[in-house]
Amino acid sequence: MVYYIYKRGARMYPDYYVISPAGDRIPVTMREAQKDDYEQTTYGWQSNWNSSYIQQPQLKKYAMETTETHELLGLCAFHDMPESVLLFVTYMESEPGSNPNITTHRAYSGVGAVMLAFAIQLSIDNGYGGAIALKAKTSELREHYIQCYGAIPFSHYDPFLLLIDGEAAQNLFVKYLKEG
Repeated sequence: MVYYIYKRGARMYPDYYVISPAGDRIPVTMREAQKDDYEQTTYGWQSNWNSSYIQQPQLKKYAMETTETHELLGLCAFHDMPESVLLFVTYMESEPGSNPNITTHRAYSGVGAVMLAFAIQLSIDNGYGGAIALKAKTSELREHYIQCYGAIPFSHYDPFLLLIDGEAAQNLFVKYLKEG
């Protein structure tokens, strides 16, 4: 199942949602990241998105913003790997107010999950059936991806390399889509 929309001749991705502290669903939109998005990461973010590592030309970078106010909520970078028939999530980060590594009282929850759901959408669009891979940064994140998103370890050499595919990918993808 492919969920994308054509608008004025350009493909637009479907709206997703994140959760406010009050439990409200806040619509968000994914779009290609721009220079001013990277500039916002120079203060308070865990990573500077102007770094040479993140700015590698083979990485596709996207921004998540609230649909109504265009508030930047997160950035993600993906590497298309057709030889492996999957999309690799190279890096993703929530803005400081929603990042559980920075604050205990998040402005929004579900930001990381939506970025993974979007990666699944891109994988579907590229003909990979929703398969994505990522490397968990910590043991806690590894367990979170396994328990919450159905990720499976797929390397004996590196137990932090994870795959989200099949039913797990479909479940994550549809969970955060904004209902029509």
